[in-house]
Amino acid sequence: MTVIDPESLFFEYKLRYRGTPGLEHDPVDYPLRWDVAVSCPLPTPGGDAERQLGSAVVQVVPKAGMINLFLTTGKSDPEMGKAVEMLTTDRPDLIREYLQDGGDLMIVSSLEISPEYRGGRTGYSVLNAIVETVGRSVNLVVVHAAPDGEGSPAPDSPEYEEAKSALRAYWQDFGFEEATRDYLVFFHKKILA
Repeated sequence: MTVIDPESLFFEYKLRYRGTPGLEHDPVDYPLRWDVAVSCPLPTPGGDAERQLGSAVVQVVPKAGMINLFLTTGKSDPEMGKAVEMLTTDRPDLIREYLQDGGDLMIVSSLEISPEYRGGRTGYSVLNAIVETVGRSVNLVVVHAAPDGEGSPAPDSPEYEEAKSALRAYWQDFGFEEATRDYLVFFHKKILA
């Protein structure tokens, strides 16, 4: 494990969007998909070299409580679709309480830290930076606390359950709370108050 000073991290944010975001926008294109690359300086003479240590994909849905989330996210990222289904079907109370008055929603579709940089709360620094930049108007952040993707253990295996438990504990320590199933939520405005 390599411990990194969070203040030394470099963030590269990429957003490709057609038109101007707003309620009148085509619902399918409404979410703002941010791809984030995170790097750190390498200890080299001159200090200009960097190494990528992680990446993230987050989707921000402006004024999420004022739109039809199903129409808006129908063709978006699959993780976003599952999170929206959870909110609208299992936890509509979260939409009413945190998004009804025009609050923004952020879905963390992925957040990956290279293995050698894990263990030093680097993921916390990365998510905090993302929330404080692209998520400044976000009221509710949703994360799916279950391993997925390449190299993840097989679902329903003991390794999968162990990894899922570790992810849940990790994000709860950050400030996320139980929602339902494997989803956790973070109430951004409540934390800042």
